[in-house]
Amino acid sequence: MIATQLATDSIAITRTFDGIEEAAHRIIERLGGMASVTRGARFALLKPNFVAGRSAETGSTTSFALLKAVAEEVRACGAEPVLCETPGTEFDREATYTILGVEKFCAENVIRIVRVDPEGGDQDWVELRPPGARQLRRFHVPRFLQEACLINLPVLKTHVVSTMTLGMKNPMGILPRPDRRAMHTFGIDQCIVDMNRGIKPDLTIVDGSVGQDGEGPLYGDKADLQVLVAGRNSLAVDLVCCRLVGVKPHDIPHLRLALEQLGQPSWTLVGEDVGMIKQFRLPKQKALYRFIFWLMYPLDYPYNWIAERGKHFCTTLYGTGLVGTRPQINEVSCTRCGVCVETCPLPNVIDLKTLKVNYKTCQRCLLCYEACPENAISVKGYSGTRRPS
Repeated sequence: MIATQLATDSIAITRTFDGIEEAAHRIIERLGGMASVTRGARFALLKPNFVAGRSAETGSTTSFALLKAVAEEVRACGAEPVLCETPGTEFDREATYTILGVEKFCAENVIRIVRVDPEGGDQDWVELRPPGARQLRRFHVPRFLQEACLINLPVLKTHVVSTMTLGMKNPMGILPRPDRRAMHTFGIDQCIVDMNRGIKPDLTIVDGSVGQDGEGPLYGDKADLQVLVAGRNSLAVDLVCCRLVGVKPHDIPHLRLALEQLGQPSWTLVGEDVGMIKQFRLPKQKALYRFIFWLMYPLDYPYNWIAERGKHFCTTLYGTGLVGTRPQINEVSCTRCGVCVETCPLPNVIDLKTLKVNYKTCQRCLLCYEACPENAISVKGYSGTRRPS
């Protein structure tokens, strides 16, 4: 968790044309092998990006193939692979796991799932106070991480709030929701830098097999990059990722702050020098959207005084169906064929009699929208989603 970073890091790049698993094994070998990462630890905590129930094929979440290969490498070193991840505050963890098929995948690949209490508390969490932090002066990490190495497995994609989400931002998913609320309230960009003063993954592998540009991290445009990028210094890894997609690091607020406050990292490139793969389109920064999104988090403080534990202002707001990216059924076009209900992995989301979507249970995976044979489902809200051609 708090690894000693080398002055000069090795960054490995490889393409995934021969398969993600093969590429993952290859990139780990080029960095010295998994034994140099686990260093005798009994456990390796795998931190993917499962921000919501959107599959890896959309560029939203970490590929199961990458997780499988990393878990195999960990077990070969005599350590146990353990998965720990909580989706975004507006999404339910168990529903997200159901949509993605996380339970089945982990059972088949002997990966233990650790479910920490997302609302915090002393039982599952320990406090960190990283020296030099400017805004996020204290936050919590899973107690289990004290005896495990941390393998960070983000996706190479854009983000409508932080512009890009790569290695430095991905550890937010192991923080409890009150700390994530603080990060958004006090300034997400500075808080990402502060978080990285306390959390230094032992290995970061960015999954660029399929990424996402435009209005990511969930509903942007799929980007078939077919690449993995790995290293031990998250900032260095992120800078290399920016090169691959033609993005200037100083255009990413948290990377600009990291370079100013943590300094320019030094690295040696091993593996393939692939140049720029694709010119990413960064999300359009809409001031009103950013303000409304930010406002949900300070409002959550008074809301928590009266709300049931585990309920947050943003989950209640999204549950009204008035905001957020969400599916909507066109009654004129709908034939009530039932494909949407059969496709939805969750119960009690779509009512075929009323043709209404229950936004309290809907997790906005948009599988119904993508499956509808009549194109009778549209997507409302701020989104880059386009119907597949």
